[in-house]
Amino acid sequence: MNSKEVEQALKQLASETEEAKKSDFFKDYLNIMSRFWDYSPYNQLLIYLQMPSALRVAGFYKWKQLGRNVMKGSKAIRILAPAKSRKIKEDKEEKITYFRPVSVFDISQTEGKPLPDIDIEAEGQTEGIIENLLHFCQEQNFNVTFEELREGLHGYTSNNSIAINKNKSNNTQISALLHEIAHALLHKNSSLSKEQKEIQAEAVAYVAARHFNIETKSFNYLALHDANHDKIMENLKVITETARLILKGINAH
Repeated sequence: MNSKEVEQALKQLASETEEAKKSDFFKDYLNIMSRFWDYSPYNQLLIYLQMPSALRVAGFYKWKQLGRNVMKGSKAIRILAPAKSRKIKEDKEEKITYFRPVSVFDISQTEGKPLPDIDIEAEGQTEGIIENLLHFCQEQNFNVTFEELREGLHGYTSNNSIAINKNKSNNTQISALLHEIAHALLHKNSSLSKEQKEIQAEAVAYVAARHFNIETKSFNYLALHDANHDKIMENLKVITETARLILKGINAH
């Protein structure tokens, strides 16, 4: 794949991403997601300790507003929510903020109207590519494991270790592995923003997957990271070089 082909592929990706962001479905998705509380790290820890598998949590009435009901017998997850009170001190009114325990429930504890979901999976099966990618990772000293990851998580990278969700389709695993390889190659000690890292990694995965005629939903993933034409194209050089490195490594086997 030469530079011109990569550039053309990225222009197509940028166009698809812009269209995804304009769609009513995407706007509805963001609208729904905005209704979930923005939890503090402490509350995230409380949620994890009580239900490690939790994906999306909200209070009883918030779920009602979203068209879902908490199932009978569900055990609440207790977190802390800020509350305000007023106190008169020396003829002056003071506003005091304190924290009180509240109950929230995970989506798995509810039933009712489905929430919109952004599809980022690549369906189907492509023979031989996973094995060649694993050979490439071995040469790069990347340790790859296939694990039981939570729903919605396709993979992650930690230093030179890559974990891929073993429950996903073959082509989704290929796309996820390409994405995580790009992270491992480019971002080990990087000071780039999370958004910039995700744009680079997913664009590399898109270009490499396209080389093997694997249809991906990269445009949906990048839309979630607020990518646009300029943000994608300004990374053309690094995307081209990284995709070439990976494809050369794969084709060598």
